[in-house]
Amino acid sequence: MVLMVNKKISKFTTAIDLIFTQEIMDMRKTTLKILLACLLLSNFMMLAQEKSNLNSSQKPKNENLVRCASDEYNAELLKNNPKMMGSKAYENLIKRQIEINKTSINRSQGAVVYTIPVVVHVLHNGEPIGVGPNISDAQVLSQIQVLNEDYRRMVGTRGFNTNPVGADVEIEFCLAKQTPDGCPTTGIDRVNIGQNGINETSLPNALTQMDALKPSSIWDASRYMNMWSVAFNGGSGILGYAQFPGGVANTDGVVSDYRYFGSNDDPNVTLTGTFNLGRTMTHEVGHYLGLFHTFQDGCSDGDFVADTPAVATPNYGCPAGTDSCVSAGLDMIENYMEYTDDSCMNVFTNDQKTRIIATMTGAANRPSSLTSNVCNALASVNDDGSINIEQFSLIECTVNFTPSLRITNWGTVTLTSATVAYDVDGGGSTNYNWTGSLNYGESEIINLPTLSSSSGNHVFNVLISNPNGNTDLRNCNDSVSLNFAIDPSYDSTSQINLTLTPDDFGSEITWEFRASSNALLYSGGPYTNGDTTVINQVFNVVPNECYAFTIFDSQGDGICCGFGNGSYELTTDNATVIVSGGAYGAGYGTSEVTNISTASTLGVNDYFVNNGVSLFPNPTSDIINIKLARGNDLPDSYKIYNILGQLVAVREISNQLQLKIDVSSLSKGVYFVKVIKEGASTSIPFIKN
Repeated sequence: MVLMVNKKISKFTTAIDLIFTQEIMDMRKTTLKILLACLLLSNFMMLAQEKSNLNSSQKPKNENLVRCASDEYNAELLKNNPKMMGSKAYENLIKRQIEINKTSINRSQGAVVYTIPVVVHVLHNGEPIGVGPNISDAQVLSQIQVLNEDYRRMVGTRGFNTNPVGADVEIEFCLAKQTPDGCPTTGIDRVNIGQNGINETSLPNALTQMDALKPSSIWDASRYMNMWSVAFNGGSGILGYAQFPGGVANTDGVVSDYRYFGSNDDPNVTLTGTFNLGRTMTHEVGHYLGLFHTFQDGCSDGDFVADTPAVATPNYGCPAGTDSCVSAGLDMIENYMEYTDDSCMNVFTNDQKTRIIATMTGAANRPSSLTSNVCNALASVNDDGSINIEQFSLIECTVNFTPSLRITNWGTVTLTSATVAYDVDGGGSTNYNWTGSLNYGESEIINLPTLSSSSGNHVFNVLISNPNGNTDLRNCNDSVSLNFAIDPSYDSTSQINLTLTPDDFGSEITWEFRASSNALLYSGGPYTNGDTTVINQVFNVVPNECYAFTIFDSQGDGICCGFGNGSYELTTDNATVIVSGGAYGAGYGTSEVTNISTASTLGVNDYFVNNGVSLFPNPTSDIINIKLARGNDLPDSYKIYNILGQLVAVREISNQLQLKIDVSSLSKGVYFVKVIKEGASTSIPFIKN
């Protein structure tokens, strides 16, 4: 099932990247020789986990401790942005700006404290606030607090240090109080991306998938520093990354996996591991503000900062007393631009500060309170009700769903009544007449009744109006829409076929097939390590049931990647694919569940079910085609919407050639093609690369 929220007040860009992956060594003695040989061949390698010892009954845990790959990522960006940070041209620019700043600071009455406006885009999959990637407000606020402590070298916090070259960078951070459309905001923008995070296994693919999402959520990079919190679930192992200064505006900002966003020091936040104190974002914001790693170019000292000793290779853990370069002094393991544990970091240096201030004064799209007013509260109005979708729950194996909405009062007059209208696919709307009592900034959740639709893709629309029986004086926060998909029913099949190819560690793989009563009907595994023989299993099924297939991996790293080419697929008796995969877990879970309905689907539009309307190729960079099972039975028209629910294209269809759509002029991101036939419609998502 797919969900995607499109909030019309949001306009965003994307961020460049600096990457963190995590891998803890739990090697058996039989693999230590291989590991030591690899370390001798490359002094840049962290201890990499091997999964090749098939005689072992258990493989090591998969937690890669390599925290960042920004140099490789920005090398790609430099191909199209040859003057961004990482180029000689950019360094010449910064050197000139540093000299200008020295003169202007000497003439000024005192130093300037820059306050950077921040918007945090919380990318989730419809979970309640505080669950999984839909992180709590407290977790977001704890990250902003850490940034202020670290960049201000705040006494009495982890950000304070007594290092002789330690600096108060005089950079502060505030959550925005205005949206790009001129509406009030908390600075926390929750975006349902309609997918379970980023599920790509390779680093480049994960970054590409994230880049496709950024343009549809970014706010104006010249007015906001965009931060994204997201789940990297596919095994790429990314902790965080940032775009260096000088790149394109629609990719600018910083990104972190939600598990490393915020600080465990906050009593209302629980984060585990060695990267749980918010320093992933402190590090990434450092890149956003023009800093390289302290170990850039190894002992050649390529970070362009004089008071950070040269470092041969990244340091991990908290290795006090390390001196990796001759005559350079001890490695500054406590520097925020190292790879050490969060608890070890507490230093920006004076020369790093000089470079940051030069970036703030000389680089494009590095906003502050001097250039952006979005941290200032808007002028007050009497009546302003806003609406958002709090949660959208699809009921498994049915065509039913239950939405909950959040009403917020941004007016100075207490909100006591409002009209909420909702519909599916623009059809007839239903009104919910809300009454209550909300002061400025207060909100209330309302639960709508269970609603029904049909199999396929749809759009759920909500509109608020008539606050206190008056005209709403701000309309930019009055509407919201959500794209969702209801799984098809397989009511004509009498069998479900499982095809399973184990990876090299079959002993970790088990599976179950259960009825709606939770009765166990079939099960399998564990299998033999090293035996990748394909396993075929047939499940006999009956009509009007809801089955659940669950596949487990005891190590939580799936079966597809890194340790053999495992996969699984479920099909019907006519070879229709129900689900295929293998990348579940990836260090963050141990199972994947697929619900399968054999009930007759009610209310399904015959045209779209029988025609099997789809899009190809998807993703695409230029042309996307509407595919029909019956080529001569044309739909009436199509419309294209962006992730915000805005109409970007519309066309009547009178011949086959018009099923070929040129999308080359669209920006990168997620879009929906709404195919219309005799008043009925289906909305199909696609990604524009």
